[in-house]
Amino acid sequence: MNFLKKIPALEQITPVYAVIVMTTYTWSLVQFFWRIPSWLYFSTLGDIWIFFSYMISVNVLESVLLLVLPILLAFILPKRWFHDQFTVKGSLLILLGLGYMMFFHGNLIAGFLSPWVLLPKVLIAGSAILGLTFLIARIVFLEKFVLELSNRLVVFLYLWMPISALALVTVLIRNIF
Repeated sequence: MNFLKKIPALEQITPVYAVIVMTTYTWSLVQFFWRIPSWLYFSTLGDIWIFFSYMISVNVLESVLLLVLPILLAFILPKRWFHDQFTVKGSLLILLGLGYMMFFHGNLIAGFLSPWVLLPKVLIAGSAILGLTFLIARIVFLEKFVLELSNRLVVFLYLWMPISALALVTVLIRNIF
């Protein structure tokens, strides 16, 4: 029973999930719209909808898996470190982490893939992201800004959840029949 108290409330989880959804879905949409002009030469509108549905289905899975990270941190760390400010610290962790991943993706070059080069950079970036998450959460105006931003992004869940459900149904029907 004591374990359930360590999991944040749904009211705290929803804004963090909204930040995850807006970041991952927006990044995927940019990539999707970048490829549409070339798809128009050889694909029908139905094919493009199927591509879109698979992309959104992957985003659903990805966003749920990303949400597990801050929930796991809230569960593992002492309550006053992460759980008490779950929305702010979880949103910061996700924004900084996904921001680094986007930066990493944009600067990916062949020589950078060596484990001896990659591992130290990822460990340094991960440590910096965790440190900044706890540091920025102590700055009052940034804390209020992140909290307000994450609460306002919840509105977009009303748009993305029906689209995600429709995409999942499309993928299921396509794979069953």
